[in-house]
Amino acid sequence: MLNRNRADGVAELVRQFASQPGAAYKTPEAIAADLIGGILHWVMRAGEMAGDDGRKPALAAARLGLGSFISDVHASPAGPKPACYTLITVRTDDGLWVSETGYEEVIQ
Repeated sequence: MLNRNRADGVAELVRQFASQPGAAYKTPEAIAADLIGGILHWVMRAGEMAGDDGRKPALAAARLGLGSFISDVHASPAGPKPACYTLITVRTDDGLWVSETGYEEVIQ
């Protein structure tokens, strides 16, 4: 039930985001991808405004969010939330971004 409550809790935000002028989303996946990307840019900007490399907290937020989602999906009402090991590796022409449970984010 927690998963359904969490989905209901963001439903209005997602509807507002998807109804912005010029938005033409065709699938829930497209809406979610753009919204998640926007949130990660927001986290990055907050890190930059604090004088840090904002990419690292944004990458950490992506890993932590994905890990939390997967743990929630596999949670049993009878037991504790399962631990989730998460590894995100992204290679671009400009370098490598890595976020791994238990380690500091690396951007080379």
